[in-house]
Amino acid sequence: MSNPRQPLKEERLNLEQQKKRAKDLLFEYRAYQELALKRFQQYHPKAFQIRDFAAFQPQLSDAQLVIARENGLPSWVKLKEHIQRIDQASDDISRGIMTAFDADLKTLHLRCGSDIANKLALAGFCGDFLEFSDPYCQGPIPSDSNLSRFLNIRAAFISEAYSVTLKDAQNCLEREYSQLCISHQYERVVLWFEHDSYDQLVLAHLLHHFWKIQSFPKHLELICIDSFPGVERFVGLGQLSSEALCTLWERRHPITRQQLQLGNRVWKALSAESPQALIEIVNTGTPEIPPMSKALRRHLQELPWVKNGLSLTQQLTLSILADKETMRVDKLFGTLVAEKEPLPYLGDTMYWYVLTQMLQSNCPPLEITTASLEEPWYKRVLQLTKAGHALVQGEVNWLEISISEIASVGIRLTSSQPVWMWDDLRNQPILQ
Repeated sequence: MSNPRQPLKEERLNLEQQKKRAKDLLFEYRAYQELALKRFQQYHPKAFQIRDFAAFQPQLSDAQLVIARENGLPSWVKLKEHIQRIDQASDDISRGIMTAFDADLKTLHLRCGSDIANKLALAGFCGDFLEFSDPYCQGPIPSDSNLSRFLNIRAAFISEAYSVTLKDAQNCLEREYSQLCISHQYERVVLWFEHDSYDQLVLAHLLHHFWKIQSFPKHLELICIDSFPGVERFVGLGQLSSEALCTLWERRHPITRQQLQLGNRVWKALSAESPQALIEIVNTGTPEIPPMSKALRRHLQELPWVKNGLSLTQQLTLSILADKETMRVDKLFGTLVAEKEPLPYLGDTMYWYVLTQMLQSNCPPLEITTASLEEPWYKRVLQLTKAGHALVQGEVNWLEISISEIASVGIRLTSSQPVWMWDDLRNQPILQ
């Protein structure tokens, strides 16, 4: 099952442009422009400590430090080095000069999607690539230790939710899981992941897998990022160029025993009957893998919320439609990812499943306009219903007007009480 996310475009840093930005920032600071003062206060250690801006007279090097830190790098020197590495890699690729980064060992690159496979090959990586993309962020996660029964349940969900044949879903899962089971035969396995719940839940399963079998490749390594220099809104690895992926290779590190233990704990918590174990893990901050706690919290926010019975994705969807009145599904998805979703994780097919749940309920909050009914699903135009407007206005609760039964964050929910819900005031799930 591929992950058809369509991330925002990477913007490559240009040194001359960054020099100009630093000069402009310095000029704006000296003119006491409010935004420039705030940028210095946020990113410059000296400016952060003072209240009287007249007491701090920055030089160009100070403005350059602010620019570097805004781009996610600790200093201007590191910013220049980063740009030089990217430019050099770009020049090498364009001239056909390939560095075989992973040729020293028999290597497997493991990723929850195919979005970087071709880019790695273009950059000169020659190891094998395994896409392991069972979308645990949606549907039931059975605790059954029998792999055959587990895969049957997952295949049934994927077939129904994403409109693929059951046979195709089964074949895809069986291929991915069987290849995972022999991955330890490689000398080196590198896990390529980002910070959202789709990635982090798959990462948890992989770490659980290696912890359980206690049979590791000689080198088991992790690349896991939540930002990239120059990318203002980092969504995922798929938006990075081949040159950028080359620089990430330098940032990989061996997976520790503590990280394997964390993955094992998270995976067991995901298949539990309540979200209590997950929130306990979230509250630790997961220092072993910092993005994990934020991803798990976002995952739990797909529980129905106490205030309206809607998941966070449902709420964001209805709020966009309330503002735009009507919108095509593909445009709606783009707006959600680019502007509204705090931690984008859904692919477009996965998002259509969320919309379908609302469309097929007994009291749908949205509807397809008559003129677009015959269009492919991504071209259909949606608008709010009366129930949708009432939900946006906070006049009704979704669980009270809907008679649906869905698997939310792996937990079976029905309209009967009690039910696990997300309490935004307490910032945790409660039994309501």
